[in-house]
Amino acid sequence: MQVASAYPTASRPLGPGDLVDARFRLEGELGAGGMGTVYAAIDETTGTRVALKLMRPELAGDERAVERFRREGAALAAVRHPAVVQIREVGEAEGTLYIAMELLEGETLSARLERAGPMSAEALLPIVLGLCDGLAAAHERGVIHRDIKPSNIHLPAPDVLARAERTHERVPVKLVDFGVARVAGLSKMTSTGLAIGTVRYMAPEQLTGSAIDERADVYSLGIVIYEALAGEHPFDRTATEDPIGAILVGRATPLSSLRPDLPPAMTRVVHVAMARLATERFASARALAEAFQQAVLEPHAPISDVTNPTPARRAMEYAPTEPVVPSVRPPAIPEESEVRVKQAAKKPKRKPYWLLLPLVTGLCLVPTLGGLGFVGCGSMMTDIQMNAGVRNMRGALSAYPELGPHGAELDQLEALHEADQVNWLAAAAFNARVQHALRGDQHLSASEVVWISEVVRDINEQGGEYSLERYTEMTEQTPATPP
Repeated sequence: MQVASAYPTASRPLGPGDLVDARFRLEGELGAGGMGTVYAAIDETTGTRVALKLMRPELAGDERAVERFRREGAALAAVRHPAVVQIREVGEAEGTLYIAMELLEGETLSARLERAGPMSAEALLPIVLGLCDGLAAAHERGVIHRDIKPSNIHLPAPDVLARAERTHERVPVKLVDFGVARVAGLSKMTSTGLAIGTVRYMAPEQLTGSAIDERADVYSLGIVIYEALAGEHPFDRTATEDPIGAILVGRATPLSSLRPDLPPAMTRVVHVAMARLATERFASARALAEAFQQAVLEPHAPISDVTNPTPARRAMEYAPTEPVVPSVRPPAIPEESEVRVKQAAKKPKRKPYWLLLPLVTGLCLVPTLGGLGFVGCGSMMTDIQMNAGVRNMRGALSAYPELGPHGAELDQLEALHEADQVNWLAAAAFNARVQHALRGDQHLSASEVVWISEVVRDINEQGGEYSLERYTEMTEQTPATPP
């Protein structure tokens, strides 16, 4: 199989009727995204219809974009399973990178939910079994998808689904879009501390840029199952002002309040799958499939202790089954993002108080079950981020008297924080830069202080209010690539 190995120069845009690589004749457009456009095409060497993904010409000189495109091809080549879209070829022709894949008919799970609404557990069972089979095969080959969501799950024909619902057998679903997958042996394609995917479905450890394993995909699939059963995202009602904070804390609407008809066993399976801590989730996709199947076929059977959930987690799983009163849906969590949060060194020499964030987040889980507790928790997380960043910056500024003007900028930031005008995203962006600079030798150089001061100055100019987009923009920069 041919694989692109160079970074070509951008070529003219291609469209229906064009011939790619003297082989693939483009037909109609199937969809488009940030990386490229997918066309239905005819492979004129075999007469087979395929889906041809073409990278946007203007990205051809972007090393990161090319690596991401190549990663998708490598992931698909590594996983040969009926539940994963099959790859035909990866290549480059006249400055255009492409991936040829099997052409899928039908609709995605996202389209199905939008068209017909929530699903019954019985109708969802064959889909979950098929998905877990595909994910397990990917995980066994060292591939973690990292972007499981309804729009990346392709369903078979309705008659196939209806027959499987009656027989409780798995169906040949197709998992697509491995563009952000982590592939064993290709880890160099992803920078340390990079959290990439879709915020709405990212596991907390993935969102913060921490190390992940297959349980991150289990979490995302748990969110998908919840959404398919409830008809809405678990954080739609609880994340109106702080979507990232809600996900990190795990403050989801209890499934039992939206679907009181579901047996407690089903509610427990879904909440275990989407548990905030990876250690509280199912250890594998196969374990999730088995538990989901048992909850559907034997709803009154004793619930096995798959994990040892905290009392707060149990309280959420078995919340009163009184239906939520219909209301106007709050603003949805932002769909797409590539969030970069830097990790600390494995063996820090100074006390890394910022590492207390996960612990404090966990302690805040109980008050979040109340109303105002969540706001207090968000404020506490902001304090931790700010205190850690300021402490390190003060120590560095005292060692470099010539950087005095930057001390005034830090004073202004502290004043904003004391006035409670610095939101969590801004504080996290500030501390992310500090921790990135520290992860080498645990000391801040003069040039690193100047680089950190750029985000300090920007937060001051923004009045302490960061959007998700601004947070992403500021945290994706490094000292080697200044703004």
